[in-house]
Amino acid sequence: METPLSPLDFARRTRRLHADREAVVDGDLRLTYRQFFDRCDRWSSVLQGLGVAQGDRVATISPNTHAQLECFYAVPQLGAVLVPINYRLTAEDFVYIVNHSGATVLCVAEEYLAAVDGVRDRMPGVRDYVALDGDAPGGWLDYEAAIAAADPGYVRPEIGERDLISINYTSGTTARPKGVMITHRNAAVNTIGTLLHLPMSVGSRYLWTLPMFHANGWTYTWTVTAAAGTHVCLRKVDPATIFGLIRDEQVSWLCAAPTVLIALASAPASVRGEVPSGVHVVTAGAPPAAATIERMEGEFGWEVTQVYGLTETAPFITVCAPLPEHEGLPLADRAVIKARTGVELLTSGELRVVDAEGREMPADGQTVGEIVVRGNVVMEGYYHG
Repeated sequence: METPLSPLDFARRTRRLHADREAVVDGDLRLTYRQFFDRCDRWSSVLQGLGVAQGDRVATISPNTHAQLECFYAVPQLGAVLVPINYRLTAEDFVYIVNHSGATVLCVAEEYLAAVDGVRDRMPGVRDYVALDGDAPGGWLDYEAAIAAADPGYVRPEIGERDLISINYTSGTTARPKGVMITHRNAAVNTIGTLLHLPMSVGSRYLWTLPMFHANGWTYTWTVTAAAGTHVCLRKVDPATIFGLIRDEQVSWLCAAPTVLIALASAPASVRGEVPSGVHVVTAGAPPAAATIERMEGEFGWEVTQVYGLTETAPFITVCAPLPEHEGLPLADRAVIKARTGVELLTSGELRVVDAEGREMPADGQTVGEIVVRGNVVMEGYYHG
């Protein structure tokens, strides 16, 4: 027998086994998994009532809030496709991505309501606008009011593992943003690989320092739930707030882009306060300096792991995995090793570095080439590409 690989099945398991465990912390709001999934079901019901059907696109523009996280479940379980948009982009970019993706529903957080409301007439395909929080402008649906009034019942279609779960737009640094089509299978396999190499456990507490829109939060939107951990939401990156939440919420995991990693490592003592040890930090985007790793592991007592990937590979294709013989090395020498890109994940498929003719290059840390990868995490393709 075969059943579709999907993060939705991980959610089903956690819902069944860990319904009363804490799922989400967002400011003063605390939700168990029972409450969280009930809200997801109600949002699915609302969306279905708005006419969202299998294959339709629902876009979001939001920082890391419980409402944004709920969309990562409520939209896919309808067989619809989530389009999480980079909120740091301009209104012009919002218009392009919404129109290109064909989104029929656009969900927007308080900070971006005015910007989006000002360009509504340029997005003719959007039927419904949803204010995820804040004061809903005229003609917008209020998210919390809609969920409160909704019935949790909805019609769930058959969903295949090759069906799209999301379209994630690249940053568009060299051209127009491209829509990366990620399947349920892509996302599930990346989640499994992440838990194999970076094992979270029941009750692990994950701080959302990485934007959920960024390659689906490196699939931690689904990975934390698969592990029955707790999502600790963070609306805005601020070192003092981060250190405070690590202490107050007993955070054990976080992901950090290089700028965030450096900001945390270099924060003065007055900002850091007491730094609890034992935090696992996953970093990607650029190799971290060995000195940064040395400080975080030596002074903070944290563990830093570098990964590498692309939006197009769901995203992880390498993880830095020090060997047993490295454990006895001095911290400074071990930090140099941990600053390396790493090796293939068990689940990411085959990765090679080749020259212009496709010949494999020596793995000597010096020879430059192009990275090629084939495997179950590679995207379905570019949307309308």
